Amino acid sequence: MQLDMFNAFRDSAGHSGVIFYYHGELSDNVIATMGDALKSRLGQEGNLGPKGRKIFSSYIEMAQNALHYAPASADGRKIGAVTVGRGKEGEYFIICGNVVLKEHVERIREKLESLRTMTLDEIRKAYREQLRNEHHEEDTISRGAGLGFLTVARDASGPIEYAFGEEPENAGLAHFYLKAII
Repeated sequence: MQLDMFNAFRDSAGHSGVIFYYHGELSDNVIATMGDALKSRLGQEGNLGPKGRKIFSSYIEMAQNALHYAPASADGRKIGAVTVGRGKEGEYFIICGNVVLKEHVERIREKLESLRTMTLDEIRKAYREQLRNEHHEEDTISRGAGLGFLTVARDASGPIEYAFGEEPENAGLAHFYLKAII
């Protein structure tokens, strides 16, 4: 990257409210390290209370979702991107992106559409029910028993947003993007 391109990237991120951005290999250690950096940044902005906890919780759930469900690349790495930013009204946004197997797209879409139509009370009730559910063999794909999307939806100030995009280099994959406003 040339220096003038980096300057344009930095300016664009700043104008978009981005306070934290990462793209690259994901692992538990990377997520924890990024979490420490995010907590520090939120502390600098005076957001270590309930709002900061919601931002951090949503960040963790979204980053872990990318880690757990992104298929490994040819060299065994799991790649994802996450950004946290502040909007003009003082709200924060968290966006996560990664690739998923196309065969899982409809399943993910159904889960998210269901959440988008629920009230906050319904989301909280579904969360409590999922905590009590044993999840033995009902969902062999979801490692977290489906709590991640419920956690993000519970913490968000409005419906979570999502999108899927084509992966031109591999027809069996799709890009998956998830956004929450806190």
